[in-house]
Amino acid sequence: MVRVPRLVLFLVAFAALIYVTERLWQLFTMFADLVRMLALAWLLAYVLHPLVAWLDRGPFPEPWLEGLIRRGAPLWLRVLTRFRIPYPIGATLVYIGLLAAILIGLLLGVPLLVPQALELTTLLASYFQKAPEILVELQRDLAARFNVPVESLAILPSREAWQDLARLGAGWVLPILVETARRIGGGLVEFLLILALSYYTMLDWHNLSRQILALIPPAYHDEIRATAAILDRTFGGFLRGQLLIALINGLVTWGVMVAFGAPFAGLIALLAGLVILIPLIGAPIALWGPPLTLWLRGEWSAGLWMWIVLLIYQQVLFHLLVPRMLGEATGLPPLLTLIAVLVGVRLLGFWGFIFAIPIAGAGYSLAFLLLTSRSASTRAPEPSAGSPSIDPIEDRK
Repeated sequence: MVRVPRLVLFLVAFAALIYVTERLWQLFTMFADLVRMLALAWLLAYVLHPLVAWLDRGPFPEPWLEGLIRRGAPLWLRVLTRFRIPYPIGATLVYIGLLAAILIGLLLGVPLLVPQALELTTLLASYFQKAPEILVELQRDLAARFNVPVESLAILPSREAWQDLARLGAGWVLPILVETARRIGGGLVEFLLILALSYYTMLDWHNLSRQILALIPPAYHDEIRATAAILDRTFGGFLRGQLLIALINGLVTWGVMVAFGAPFAGLIALLAGLVILIPLIGAPIALWGPPLTLWLRGEWSAGLWMWIVLLIYQQVLFHLLVPRMLGEATGLPPLLTLIAVLVGVRLLGFWGFIFAIPIAGAGYSLAFLLLTSRSASTRAPEPSAGSPSIDPIEDRK
């Protein structure tokens, strides 16, 4: 009987693994849109689940109300200690409130934001048309300042090149705006479907959790619960904190722009709230957008003061408020954070910006916990046969 070398078996198994992986990836790409919708529906339910669970436990802390009663508050407060909103009703109320907030935002925001977007498009197009003259004049000033002939700056584009670039840039603005509006309309319909899927996921949350635990041996349930707690602290805590930061940044940006009389306050505040969700580069981009609206109108001093106010606000936000809201949500060192973002963008594109840090933070926390528990178990001394047991259960025996 001929024995097959182990290396040949390994290479055959590895080739089969690559083939199966490629086929599974092709199958996944066929249902990528459906998988993405289901993933986003679960993610929305995951983010909102603590709110529904809080309503189910009781929105008013019982020790706090009991303390008020002991201080002489009316006894009817005791009724509030027993106030609960059942889980299905709480989930329904939360999703109805979310849908109502979206509809109110659309009714109030669309009439406000669409004219601002059109006006900003017109303003940018006009600046694109003026850009050649400004840049050619800048080229002449540089030549006069350094006492060199204009021909020596021939490395800079010519007037005709600047004009062609300006016409090209002005032609880009309106198609980008139309494509953005089309995507927003299609995304709104998709979001309503995701909202419905997320609602039913929320209703079946406990059943799904019990079914998943039923598939796992009971000996591992404690480890699974500990792992779920770590994931909720890292992945869920980071996402919820980021959404709260985006809301705060949008409201503060809008208030500062209104106080300085800046144009396009609603549109720029919305973009500032969205762009700050992008780690590392979102905050600087959000900082320069609002004063740019004043600088485009020639109000340099007011734009500078607005920039200073927003800079101070960002320092307070990221050095005082963010540590309290996020805490050690990810626990990633700065170098690993940068690497996680680069790898996430490479693998997931735009979504890598959003989810790379919480996913990497969850993996880092789990790996750290696993290594710590292993090192602790290897250092734990084993009791000898004649020594008394340190287990209280064994002692009672």
